[in-house]
Amino acid sequence: MINRSSELLQVARDFIKDKDLICAYVGGSVGRGEADQYSDIDLTVFTLTEVASKKADILYKGEIIQLEILHISELPNQDMIEVTPWDFRFLVEVTILKDEEGKLNELKNWATDYFHSDHGRKKMIEQVSHIVRERIESAFDCLKQQKYYSATIAAMGAWAEAGFLYLFCKEHSLANELMIPQMQSLEVYHTFKRVSPFNLDVNVLEVQRIISRFRKHLRNKGYSYNDVFEIHDILCERKIQRLSNKKEYLNLRYQMYGEALWLYFETSEGLSFEQYFNQLPNELQNDLSKIGFIALEEKNVKEICELGEELLKLSY
Repeated sequence: MINRSSELLQVARDFIKDKDLICAYVGGSVGRGEADQYSDIDLTVFTLTEVASKKADILYKGEIIQLEILHISELPNQDMIEVTPWDFRFLVEVTILKDEEGKLNELKNWATDYFHSDHGRKKMIEQVSHIVRERIESAFDCLKQQKYYSATIAAMGAWAEAGFLYLFCKEHSLANELMIPQMQSLEVYHTFKRVSPFNLDVNVLEVQRIISRFRKHLRNKGYSYNDVFEIHDILCERKIQRLSNKKEYLNLRYQMYGEALWLYFETSEGLSFEQYFNQLPNELQNDLSKIGFIALEEKNVKEICELGEELLKLSY
């Protein structure tokens, strides 16, 4: 929806107006020009002010801005991108709002060319392959220790990273929500649907309530990470509504699993998932089990790992 993207870009421009910034860009669906009625604004700004990196969600002119504030020294450079290109792939989709010195535009143009060059593509595949295989190794280690929850999470992580690489290499997209739809014609999709930890019988409204209850529990425990705040319930509701309208129910459950998994990563304080899960109230344990936090059997964990390897091959 080009008009919606333009509308949200103008909101972002209004927000940064008169602020002391060196450069600023919008990413996500708005940056790609694909925003719809459920989209928020992913805004990153760079300043000369010596402050710690900061993330905040702000309601502005009726829209949600997911704001990240960085010092200008944190702007990536060509050397950084050449070493770990996968970490900076977002540059291809950003829309630049402010660029006083022209460095951001120059960097975006160079990075886009590099990502699509033979060398850049090869380097990116090598980096993601390393990530995927590290996670597969972790999954197998967890199986040996009979940590089946952690093994499942590691295998899912390997599959997801390989899936995002496939999406980028074959569909030239970074849209998180497109990963599962774009692989539906592949055999790996049907296998994943069979062995995944997602219960498709759970009502989508219940999925929404589970995520909300998990956030509330974490707030009550005293956590104040950005993703724990109630405004993220609104963001989840929008995502659920969008995917529900498209009848993408497996995708919906995967996206909400990702939301809950990130909350675990932010608040785990070094605990394995088994330890973390056992400390949760029984009702919340039951809730999280409904949205994918289950201990898969060893054969299913291994199948998901194999699907990750297969997606790597398909990305070449």
